[in-house]
Amino acid sequence: MQAAMTQRDLMFRKFQIMKFNRKKMAPAVTMTINVDASQILKLKDNLNNQSSDASHITVTHIIMKAVASALMQYPILYSFFNGKDIVENKELILNIPVDVESHVEYIVIHSPESKSLAEIAAECHEELNSIHSGNGTFMKFLLSFNKMSMVRKIIHFCGPNGAIRFLREGYGNFPLSNFGSFHINSGAVAISRPMIAGLCIGVIAKEQERKSIPLTLTFDHRAVDGAYAGKFLYDVKTLLEQSDPIISDRK
Repeated sequence: MQAAMTQRDLMFRKFQIMKFNRKKMAPAVTMTINVDASQILKLKDNLNNQSSDASHITVTHIIMKAVASALMQYPILYSFFNGKDIVENKELILNIPVDVESHVEYIVIHSPESKSLAEIAAECHEELNSIHSGNGTFMKFLLSFNKMSMVRKIIHFCGPNGAIRFLREGYGNFPLSNFGSFHINSGAVAISRPMIAGLCIGVIAKEQERKSIPLTLTFDHRAVDGAYAGKFLYDVKTLLEQSDPIISDRK
């Protein structure tokens, strides 16, 4: 029996269509780096064994923390590009897509570089519970936006910087998607203006005697060159592979 689309599904499909309008799509380049997963898995197990907290720390949480820490040295990647200029974002806001019913919703994490892994995990779990109960923060933001009069939408969101204002207030400025949770080897996120970059996590795979995770960065090549993007990816890899787990509880 075919599953029926709910009004909630349709609302988020409509948002996807708006977000990925072909006129907004960026000339994007992708880069992939394989990360040795040994230290990530060891850190995850150690932290969860030591904690009685219900907020279980996952591989995704650890990668989120490493990505956020590395991004502090590469602010263009979480800035916006309006077609002419790079518009700086003073705050990093991660956007984490999650699967719900027949659509995708989003966990939005503000300033993850200033939070511990335990805080990131707790915030993600709390928001995920809200999303599954139909009270997700982004869904409420989208409902509020949809209820605005056309005049208010034009004034607030449809001017020259309207898309930037919308993203800053509700969506975020750096998407991080985990395709590995669907057993997908690797993939790449789509980038539409004014977003500049986003990261995709692939499935943990066994390579000879070790396990590895592919991380794929997609970026708007008008705003970022390959050297800048490549250095960022290598810094994330370095953070995740080092034996001293400096990202484990550091804010």
